[in-house]
Amino acid sequence: MKAPKISIVVPSFNKVRYIGQTLESIIKQEYPNLEVIIQDGGSTDGTLGIIRKYAKKYSEVIKWESKRDNGQLDAINKGLKKANGEILTYINADDVYGKGSFKTVAKIFMSNPDALWFVGRGRVINAKGEEIANFATWYKNLLLLLNSRFFLLVTNYLMQPSVFITRNAWNKFGPFTGTSDFVTEYDMWLKIAKHKMPVVSDEYFSNFRIEPSTITKRNMGNLLLEDEKIVRKHISNSLILFLHKLHNYARSVIGEVV
Repeated sequence: MKAPKISIVVPSFNKVRYIGQTLESIIKQEYPNLEVIIQDGGSTDGTLGIIRKYAKKYSEVIKWESKRDNGQLDAINKGLKKANGEILTYINADDVYGKGSFKTVAKIFMSNPDALWFVGRGRVINAKGEEIANFATWYKNLLLLLNSRFFLLVTNYLMQPSVFITRNAWNKFGPFTGTSDFVTEYDMWLKIAKHKMPVVSDEYFSNFRIEPSTITKRNMGNLLLEDEKIVRKHISNSLILFLHKLHNYARSVIGEVV
């Protein structure tokens, strides 16, 4: 059976330090039916040089565009509108995929024809690529095992680059929502979860990078506020809202939005 096409959108803006690692982690998957769409917002720091190098070497896989946009959310939705894959996702230009992730996702997709989305585990890394936030990762993995909409409403335990959705899910629940500063993918997760929870893999699909310039680090307060607005849009249960607020308080104390 032919491998399903996977489309990866990479939103990018001045990520010269990391984008090579991101693209390398995609290419090293050695997945046979892949589409990479890089949406760059007009980088000026050398990022375009790296993109051109990879696009030239892997011209059959990588498509790219660089022009001023309205931020990360705009770039992701533009890229996904161009995507032709049966399986869709995006990864920021500082995160990386784990070895063999795409082949695992494809196997799950072919074994679960009625599924809307697929989720794996994820690690958190710092600027040097060292694993951090071990307790947060452990806690998210525990909730991932339970795979319940109740717990997903209590806190967003999904690691974004470890989430893949079907074209059917995108057509029904897309596009992604957010602000000019960040994407609130949590809203998409809750929309899909209302209909069907994801198929979960125990494998680590990605490494999510947290360092001083990361949007989630710089806008933690605003992100947590948006987080609560999203939950209130999807549920009015007082217990869930209380537990969600409690989790967000803990995240603010720890200082990590992961």
